[in-house]
Amino acid sequence: PKSSGPKALWNPAEVDALIKYLHHHRFEAGDNGNFKSNLYTSGAAHISEFLTEGPPKTRDMVKNKWVLHIRRIYHDIKGYRLKSGCHWDNMHGAGVQGTFDEQVFDDCVKTFPQIHPFKQSGWQYYNLVANIIPNSGVHGTN
Repeated sequence: PKSSGPKALWNPAEVDALIKYLHHHRFEAGDNGNFKSNLYTSGAAHISEFLTEGPPKTRDMVKNKWVLHIRRIYHDIKGYRLKSGCHWDNMHGAGVQGTFDEQVFDDCVKTFPQIHPFKQSGWQYYNLVANIIPNSGVHGTN
């Protein structure tokens, strides 16, 4: 496989600034929650002050972070929340307590792998991202 250049290293401040920037520009998102290229470019410039390591973020790095990471977390949490018997809140995440909850959660991680870090803690960006992609269209497992 051909390398596409240096790997982006994201710190929490960059992710925070990016999500808040995209939320501020949420009315520019399409129905599927994607933005035009120029917004990813301006997003890269907006978060540049938070860079601590790795190369400066490019338009493509910002787009990939949004599409391949942040949106996937959102969709997996949303899918998990919609499953019968699965608890979710933005403070405690899945709030797994006991062996039964543990088994249900582990089974759900097979379908929704991005929920794995949220066994006992929530995702502070869920509501912001939900505001960006309220009608996110088809994103099922098939």
